[in-house]
Amino acid sequence: MCEEKIEISKIAGLTWTPVRTKPRQEKKLATYCEFHDTHFYLPLKKRVSRHQRRTVESVVPMFPGYIFCALNEELYRTLLISGTIVYRIAMDDISEKGLISDLNALQEFELIARQKAVIIRPEIVEGVVVHVKSGALAGVTGIVMKRRKTTFITVNVDILGQAVSSVIDIEDVEIED
Repeated sequence: MCEEKIEISKIAGLTWTPVRTKPRQEKKLATYCEFHDTHFYLPLKKRVSRHQRRTVESVVPMFPGYIFCALNEELYRTLLISGTIVYRIAMDDISEKGLISDLNALQEFELIARQKAVIIRPEIVEGVVVHVKSGALAGVTGIVMKRRKTTFITVNVDILGQAVSSVIDIEDVEIED
């Protein structure tokens, strides 16, 4: 993910063009563009996923299969050598002007999204009554006491007349109606 905003504007002799890549080849083409001093923009986003009780953050293209490049015929032929391109979308001056405007707005969105922390299930906050649907405490109802990071909560449950506090994976609970 680029840390600063890049200049996306009309470049004499070049046309900003969406380029369709082979599956999962966007970052490889971006590296190839950098090596060949080609202007490009690859909008990225953070993706948070869960694998066997682990939370994994990764950075993936916002538009899978597409990268935006400033090209002419010669540069396009150079990029074709990379073996990552399927085709490019034909652009005229009016379409390019709209694309440049959209890409600049997209950059602003990307910068804002990068500064915000991703919170999984933001509706689960302190004081909410939850029902544990899986794990060691399955079937028990409790009150959320606090959130730990973005994927764990501390829940107070009443077991045999005793209040017990337990850390539970946020995916193992549902909000009690």
